[in-house]
Amino acid sequence: MTLIRRILALAVAVPAVALAVAVPAVALAVPATAADDADRVTWGVAPAAEDEADGRVSFRYELDPGAVVEDFLEVTNYSDRAVTFQLLSSDGVVGPDGAFDLLPADVAPEATGAWIDVQESVELEPQSSAVVPFTLTVPEDALPGDHPGGIAASVSRVGETEDGPLVGLDTRVGARIHLRVSGDLIPQVSVTGLEATYTPSWNPFQPGTLHLDYTVVNDGNVRLGSTQTLSAAGVLGVSAGADGAILGQQREILPRQETSVSTTVDGVWPLGPLSSTVTATQVVVGDDVVDVPLTVAEAGVTTWAVPWAQLAVLALAVALVVWRVRLRRRQRAAIERARAEGARAAALSGSPSPAPA
Repeated sequence: MTLIRRILALAVAVPAVALAVAVPAVALAVPATAADDADRVTWGVAPAAEDEADGRVSFRYELDPGAVVEDFLEVTNYSDRAVTFQLLSSDGVVGPDGAFDLLPADVAPEATGAWIDVQESVELEPQSSAVVPFTLTVPEDALPGDHPGGIAASVSRVGETEDGPLVGLDTRVGARIHLRVSGDLIPQVSVTGLEATYTPSWNPFQPGTLHLDYTVVNDGNVRLGSTQTLSAAGVLGVSAGADGAILGQQREILPRQETSVSTTVDGVWPLGPLSSTVTATQVVVGDDVVDVPLTVAEAGVTTWAVPWAQLAVLALAVALVVWRVRLRRRQRAAIERARAEGARAAALSGSPSPAPA
């Protein structure tokens, strides 16, 4: 297989790239590079047939409990020196940035990663590749649903800090495994831990901001994408003006995993006790097939949205009205007194003079 063909195969095989970090992770992208230019190592991992990469995007299996499957991955060394790559399998996770990853190297897998048997290492000459077989054995008691995982090739090296201590670095490149164990599928997501706080605007003619914190939990056994929207209402169900606002979106949430969301929504009017409802709507991810209805999850919380600025304007308006009413009353009273004095003066000036004695 030529170098050009390997690069093209790698471009569609969802290999992983990660720069050297103290706590390694797997990111799915282009061939990975570790170390500096003087000690550069570049490599890739891709699903393969018995002789070379076969163009699959990832490993995808639908198996019964107890089933055994044998497959292959190709590890390619694009470097100009020989490298020994460590091979490992692990369970899949989705990181805070929404990208698929594998468990840290020091965390033992409990599902797919533990069910894979692959050789510990492979040594490759410069600009060469090797096809490595592996076996996936599904336990008899495996639960139905999705069990994400992956196989990674890693390079370990030792670096030195400015102060002298050595730091071990482990860079991994992996290919993803989609494993679905047959049985009843339960697509279920819940919204938990919903909290809300309201910050009013001191401009009485502008709405305030609603801050929301919650956690989206995949309680089911299949991976799902999810979108959360908001509806907010005040007294008597009057809309606070932010209905339909998108709070969060996750491309995928893996079974038995969760993601936290912290967000703010502008344009929310202060309507006293504010009832906020977060609605999570789920979708099927990628090429997955889920032949049962997807659920919609809701969670609600009530927080006080006191219209301080509007109350201040109202109080000022009431005070102004009271002042005007009292002013008019005083003016009327003054006018009435003036009229009475005028009438009295007129009456006194028009009275007959007493007769002479």
